[in-house]
This record gives sequence, C-alpha cells and structure tokens, in this order.
Amino acid sequence: GRRGGCRASRHALRQGQARAMSGAPELQIGQEVSLVSYRGKVAYIGETQFAPGRWVGVSLNDAVGKNDGTVQGVKYFTCAPLHGIFVREGVPKPVTGDGGEDHPGSDSSDDEDEAARRALFAGRPPRRRAGVSAEAWGAHASEYPDWKPPVYEKSPEERRQLCEIIRTSHDSKLQIMFGAISEDTFDKVIDAMFRKTIAQGEAAIEEGDVGDYFYIVKSGHFDILKRAKAENGSGAEPRPLVKVFEAGAGFAFGELALLYNAPRSATVTATIPSAVWALERSSFRNLVVRSSEEQFREYVDFLRRCDIFTELNGEEIAALAEVMREEEFEEDEAILEQGDKDSMMYILRRGGAVACIMGDQGEVEVMQYAVGEYFGEIALITGESRKASVYAVGPTTCMYISRDTFNRMLGPLREFLSRNIGKYQKYQEAIAEGARQTGPLGGERRKSHDTAQAEFEAANGGDEGMEVFEGGEVVVKKRSARKRDRMVTSEFDAATASEVLGDMKKDDAPTSLKEKIAQDFRNPALVTPDESFAVRDCQLQIYGGLRLGEKFMIDKTVLTRTSMTAMKEGLDETFAWTAPITPFKGVTQVAVLCQKGQKSASDPTPNQDNYFCLAVGAIQLYGVFDGHGPFGHLVSFRLAQSMPHLVTTHENFGKDWRKTLHEAFLSAQADLLTFCKAQQINVEASGAAGTVLAFDGPRIHIAHIGDAGAMVGSWNRRDSRVVFGTKDHKPEVPEERARLEAAGSEVREVDEGSFRIYLKGSTFPGLTMSRAFGDTACAGVLREPDYQEILCQPSDEYYAIIASDGVWEFIEYEQVVELTAKKLRLKGPRETVRFLVDASRKRWAYCCGDYCDDITAILVQWNYSDKNSTPTQNHSLTFRRHE
Repeated sequence: GRRGGCRASRHALRQGQARAMSGAPELQIGQEVSLVSYRGKVAYIGETQFAPGRWVGVSLNDAVGKNDGTVQGVKYFTCAPLHGIFVREGVPKPVTGDGGEDHPGSDSSDDEDEAARRALFAGRPPRRRAGVSAEAWGAHASEYPDWKPPVYEKSPEERRQLCEIIRTSHDSKLQIMFGAISEDTFDKVIDAMFRKTIAQGEAAIEEGDVGDYFYIVKSGHFDILKRAKAENGSGAEPRPLVKVFEAGAGFAFGELALLYNAPRSATVTATIPSAVWALERSSFRNLVVRSSEEQFREYVDFLRRCDIFTELNGEEIAALAEVMREEEFEEDEAILEQGDKDSMMYILRRGGAVACIMGDQGEVEVMQYAVGEYFGEIALITGESRKASVYAVGPTTCMYISRDTFNRMLGPLREFLSRNIGKYQKYQEAIAEGARQTGPLGGERRKSHDTAQAEFEAANGGDEGMEVFEGGEVVVKKRSARKRDRMVTSEFDAATASEVLGDMKKDDAPTSLKEKIAQDFRNPALVTPDESFAVRDCQLQIYGGLRLGEKFMIDKTVLTRTSMTAMKEGLDETFAWTAPITPFKGVTQVAVLCQKGQKSASDPTPNQDNYFCLAVGAIQLYGVFDGHGPFGHLVSFRLAQSMPHLVTTHENFGKDWRKTLHEAFLSAQADLLTFCKAQQINVEASGAAGTVLAFDGPRIHIAHIGDAGAMVGSWNRRDSRVVFGTKDHKPEVPEERARLEAAGSEVREVDEGSFRIYLKGSTFPGLTMSRAFGDTACAGVLREPDYQEILCQPSDEYYAIIASDGVWEFIEYEQVVELTAKKLRLKGPRETVRFLVDASRKRWAYCCGDYCDDITAILVQWNYSDKNSTPTQNHSLTFRRHE
C-alpha cells in the first residue's frame, strides 16, 4: 500500500510540476475552448475512474464527441449524446476574444492539434505513440478480422518509380510514416497501392467527408483548400474555400483522416490533369498503423527493462516512450564530445559505447556502456559542458531525451542521476596519477588524429595529398594559391592600378593599405552604423561591426537593434521571441558565427565578411556578404546595413519576392557606388559576393550573386539530404563568360581549372567571380541575382546554412549535410555551426597552410519540436560576442 501510495503522490506531484512549468492558462468550468477546429465549453475538470491523472471534460458544439458526459457508468457532466469528450489538461485551447488564432493547412498539415485529434477521433482516451500516432490498434483489430494484403499489379518500372517517390520525396511525413517500417512491410505497402487519375478541377478529397484513401501525388498539381472560419464558431453558415497550401509530385495527403478516423479537414483539388498512388484505409491501418504500434510497444518493453526507470509506473513508462527519440551511430562515431554544450541524455539501446577523457597522454578510455545503460546526465542536470567524449563501439543505436522534456516528465529522477556527477572528476584524477598507456578501467587510449592519418596513408600508398576529416571524408589537397588568387593583393598595388586606370588617389593619400585602413577608421561615416538604414518595427536586427586590429579566429563584433534583453552564457547571447511560423508547429532556432581569417602574417584588413539577421513579424531575413579586395570590409559593412532596409521598404515586400530581391540587389549596388564616391573609396577592385534568404511561410526565397552561397537541407533522421544549393557565378561558366567577353572584359585560365577576369590587355584586377557588388573595373560583372523559391510542408524538418566562401571552398553541400544533420538533431544550431566553422578551418589549414579565408555561417533550423515541450517563445537566435 505504501509503495503504491508513494507512486500516486509522486505522480500527482509530477502532474502539478508539468502544469506549472508549461505556463498553460488554468481552465474554468463554462469556459469556451477549441479542440482542433471544433468548439465547446469546459464541463468538468478533475480526477476520473477510467484513467489516472487529471482530465478535462468538454461539451462540444458539434456531435463529434464520444459520450454524453458519462464514462464507464460514472456521470461527470451532462450534455447531448456524442457531444462529450475527455482530454488531458493542456489539450483544450482557450478561445480568445477575437476568436483565437487559426492554423490553416492541408489535411496533412493539422498535426499541430495531434493530441486533440487522438482524443476526438480515437475509440478511447488518447494513448502514447511512437512515429505515427493513431487510434489504438488493439481497440480496432476486429475492424478487419479477415483482412489480407491486396496486390495490385505493377510493371517493374512503376514499382521502382513508386519506391523512389516514397524514399526520395521532399514531403518529410512520408519518411516519418514509412522510414521505420520493415522491408517486408514496405513491399506490402507498394503492392497495396494502385494508380488513380484525377481530372483537372476534380476534388480528390473533400472537407468533412469520411476518409477512405491515402494519396501520394505521382504527377500533376493540387491546391489544398479549407473552409474559412465562421465568425461565431458554430459553422452554421456556408463558408468559402480558401487556398492554404499546394502539393506537387512526391507530396502526400489524406493520412490524418485515416490515422484518427476523422472527417477530412481539407479539400484537395487538381489544378491540372493529375495522377496519384492510392492506399485504401484498411491497408493503411493494417500495414502502417500496426507497424507504428509495434514499434511503440518495443520502446515500452525496452525502457521497462532499464534499471534507471524501475521506479516508474506503466503510464510513466508509456509517456517516456512517446517523447524519447532514436539515433544510429557508426563504428567509432562520437555520440558526445568533451567540451560541447548541449542538453541530451542518452540510453544505449543496441551496440556498445565507451567514454574517454582527454588528458596529458591523449584520450583515455574511462568507462564502457552496455545496452540499457545511460550517459550524458551531467550536462542534462547541470547545463555544464560535456566532461567526456563517448564513442560508439560497432553499429550503435541510442535513445535520447532533452533537458526540457526530462524536467517536465522525470524531475524526481534528478536526485538518482546526480549521484554519478562526481565520477568523471575521479577519472580525471586517475589519469593525472597514472599517465599510462591504458586508462584506469583498462581501456586502450583511442587513436589520435595523427595515428589514424598514418594508417590511412599506409593503406593508400602514403599519399601526402590526402587527409581524412570528420565523418571519414577524404580531402585531396588543392593548390594553396587557388584561394589567394581571388584577392587582388594584401598590399594595395598603386602602380599597377594607376597604369591601367589612371591615378586612383591624391598626392596626400597614405602609401600603404595599412595606413589607408587606419585612416578610414578615423572617418565615422565609414565604420559606424548608419541610422537611416534602421529597420523600424522589427523584433530583432543584428549585423557585424568593424574593428581595427582583428586577429586570426577572433569573433566579429556584433551590432544589435532590439527591445529584447539577451540571455547571456559566457560569450554567447541569445534572444528569444514569439512570431507566427506558418506552416510549422515547431520552433525556429538560429545560430551565427563570423570569425576572422588570415591572409598573411601582416594582414592589416579587418574581417571582410559581414552578415545580417532580421525578424519582422512573421518574416525572417538573413544575409551574408563575403568582401574581397583592399576595401572589401567597407563594402560588406555597407551592404549588411542597406540590404535589410532596401528589402523591407520595397513596395512588393512580402508580396512579390522575386521582384523585391532583384531590385533590392540593384539598389544596394547603386547606394554602394554613391556612398563610395562621396567617401572617396575606390571599388574598382573591391567588392563582395552576397546571398539573402527570406522565410515568409510557407516559402523560402533565396537570391544570390558570386560565391557566397546558401544551402537548404532536411535534418530529418529518415530524410537527411540537400533540398537546394546555390551555384557560384564563375567566369568559366559558358553563359557568364560570353557576357563578360561581349562587354569587353577578358577571361583567362591562369591555372588548371582556375579562371579570372581582367581588363583587356592587362593583369588587373584578376576577379574570380562574374557577379559581385562593387568591382566596377571589369565590364559585364553583374549584380542581378539568381532567385529560387522553396515550398515547405508543415511536416518538413528543414534547415538552411547561409555562408561565405570560407565554408563552401572545400566542403560541398552533400558533405555539409553529412556533417551537420545528425549533429543538429542532437546538439542544436549553436554547437553545429561551431563544428562547421571549425571543420572548414581545418580544411583551409590542410590545403592552404597559414592562409585562411574569413568564415561566416548562419544556421537556421525550422520546425524543431521537443516532444511534450511547450516553449513560451517560438524563435531564438544565438551569437557569440567578441572577447
């Protein structure tokens, strides 16, 4: 009795803690609330006999509920039949005075109300899930007692195409639904799908209908439409259909109605003759849903066997299984890295792992982990940096949980975990005492990078032109002069410029670039913010400032405009705010890092990269400008200020992004030339590449010139890939070369594969990009950007990296995804962007010796959702202040 009583008390305490930490408003009897797109009033709040914990009884306006307020013979409140429903606290959303906030989307985009849907459309109160949530299979197994998997004949080519669509679709929910099922089940899904044609103007599904099929678009295009919200919430009057999304080849729709036995929540109509692959309801539920339920039961069984969770009851174990995530690691891959700052705790599900601590004798193994054991709890509890690195031993699978979710669900376990906090300090003391080749637990010291490199070279004929980097990537050494060629020179060559272009400066001008830069810093118009470019009514505007005497690897100074107060952690500062993020439910997380390179030991130039981040309502703007030439730092500084102003004040801002960005780029060039003329700054051989990314949900818009680029990728565990990457504007590209030569410039190959642009008959200026801001010496160099638009689905887990050529010079987009997608899932944007910058710098050191370009990277992660977490802000941006 005492044990059960303690558990009940602990459970009640935990429920109270969760309510307090969530910040959810307290509901009152009679209060109007919303569940998905339905309205009702709170009729009961409290404990029930049908399930532990506190429940909220709602009397719905529409007959879409489960009861009349009576469950298992106990009457909790009174309402009309099928108007009553019980849900967990936090699921009903209070209706505000203006009718509340609507979240339009397709039939596939309403997963933001997933818990409410499970309660409304399942056969019993909501239960836990993993992967695909659905009405509980066990309660509906008798629905199809004699079901056998159907087989619809397909040609080998049709079968191959369908498999390819599912496995490579840009629609992330296909990866979520089918990524975890077995090969045998996947083959049965392919067998059970059949082809169906949809005529132009025909509705594949209609809002309010009973769900019967799940669809994947084979070809064509569909508009997704929803009824406008009724002003009184009753839905009595006919409401017009409003387009909220669209779907093309590879996208899916219709799964929610099948998952939750719900009416269709949207109308999907073909805009052109189209074809779809269809999966009937019984096949969907027997194959997809049952597979998800089986995986969930595996999670519950595994967690129940872990010693750390022996004190949890069945409901608590199920709740934990719902929020735990899973990740695979290869042999010798780092799961944790000493010194990193993140907030995950891991449980070993398959394989093995070892913990190592860096000491005077290198990394020494101090702990071995078996299946069911956990690690990472110190950072989770204290928020401190990792005390050790943990590596996979063979193919390894871990389940993990974040600090926020842990505190909400498992707060009482903190004391149990805290007992082990001192163990790593003991290991470090043992290492200091021993200084032996073996660790205190008998483990062998891990191979150093030099040892691994020696083994690689021995296996590959001693090739000194290659090196192994992160993720096993092999980099072939490039000529170290390649990058230097894009710069005019570290010292301004006045004689060459005068011979070709005439006298560039007055008699009293400084005689060296170092003197010229020092003189410029005495001119406030050049190096201090121009307040006329301040973006009004923004939540946050940041960009890089200028400092004289910056050294290699120093962080760029940061200038901010905001009314918010930053949260500070060492040199890191984080701003957090709330704004709409259509079509995503999850939060947006941003991290920025901009560090000085090194052109030579006596390089006098400040960091020539610059960037900006801007939040204006629901729109996010990001830009990177990679300066070059003697005055590249002044060019990029001007652009980082002028571009946000020119974009946000354009008459088509938020309406026509192609036109807005195109004309903003041209206006930025015009402003730059006017400014430089007034300040006597010569930009004939100075300029900047530039990329601007705008997020205006549900679309991403990208415009760029030169070799500062942007990549959009998917960080989804089952769907990590490149979605889009910009292409550099180089003079060797045929159409670029033809334009330059037609304008009178010369394009020459100065080395194998290396082309530069010159004034005809001269050796000046040697520009390596065919489009750039500034760079007025050579005719034919454009400022007109290439433009790309990317449509996001509500389930997409996308991220973007906007970076200078300091990142892209030696790392291709596919390699960036391989290096960052998993790290982003496990460690977040701050640690991931640092890792990417460090990885880039290592490649510069290997390929170019002491020469290293300035490196800037902005990482934007969309739709991050910590299960069971309800953050008070849905945007955050972190940057590092200079020391």
